[in-house]
Amino acid sequence: MKAILARKYGSPDVLTLEEIDQPTPGDNQVLVKVHAAATNPSNWHRMEGKISMLRKVYGDPQPTDHAMGGDCTGTVVAVGKNVTRFAVGDAVFGAAKGAFAEYAIAAEKNLVHKPENISFVDAAAIPTGGLTALQGLRNHGRITSGQRVLIIGASGGVGTYAVQIAKSFHAHVTAVCSTRNIEMVKRIGADEVIDYTQQDWDGAGPYDLILDMVGDRPFDVYVKNLTPGGRMVSVGALGMDMMAFMAKMGAYKASQEEEKVFSYTAQFNTDDLSTLAQLMASGEVKSVIDRRFPLEETAAAMAMQGSKQICGKVVITI
Repeated sequence: MKAILARKYGSPDVLTLEEIDQPTPGDNQVLVKVHAAATNPSNWHRMEGKISMLRKVYGDPQPTDHAMGGDCTGTVVAVGKNVTRFAVGDAVFGAAKGAFAEYAIAAEKNLVHKPENISFVDAAAIPTGGLTALQGLRNHGRITSGQRVLIIGASGGVGTYAVQIAKSFHAHVTAVCSTRNIEMVKRIGADEVIDYTQQDWDGAGPYDLILDMVGDRPFDVYVKNLTPGGRMVSVGALGMDMMAFMAKMGAYKASQEEEKVFSYTAQFNTDDLSTLAQLMASGEVKSVIDRRFPLEETAAAMAMQGSKQICGKVVITI
């Protein structure tokens, strides 16, 4: 089978399209024929190898695990002996190891059935971005109906899902994005839009919840824009200097009498993937696809991911 591998760390030109053996699923695993896979910042960081904690996972000084890709959708072609939720022929989406390939192995718990009315491309785009948005708003932000929510970075891979998921909770959503993405964020449900090239969101509140995917302000700037019981949730610390970010977070929390600021990493689980499937099936949440690339052009897809100028998601089709 054909697969994209990264045998060393670096820019997208380290990625190679190679012919490798088709994997065999273990007892609790599923073999998926991949139809589409999405790029994520985590794929970029794994490829670059500049974050020390990721090198501990993938190999140091060069990767020993060469597989690339995670978020995907496809058709089940084989199941392990302990798998009970899927059968050969089922259409699924979620996360699989080495998803930038014709076939990939996934843990049963990391997959759910794809809604029939959702395309493979749209389903491939949602797992990490959708889970990050859902868990940030619901679990950490404790979103409720009628709240005023500010979403900073609303046109990105997490932000586009966050706008729609916040609306599914019947919140009033103010989206922050650049001029070129204003119409798109309005189209997916934003009640108000702040064009950061023309206006600073600081002072536009107060908000009951701020979900931030940018992380370019001191924490006290976010807090002063919150209501008395408001919460600020920070997403995407992996893209920053992790140790510096955690030190900054720790110092801020130590200086406060009550917690208002939260940071987290999204966790894959069947229940939340099922919630995303339901939201997509009902039409409450749709994927925003910036561009599609064939598997052979994965390096170009990853270069686009690294540009940080994506409107929604980049998807690789197989």
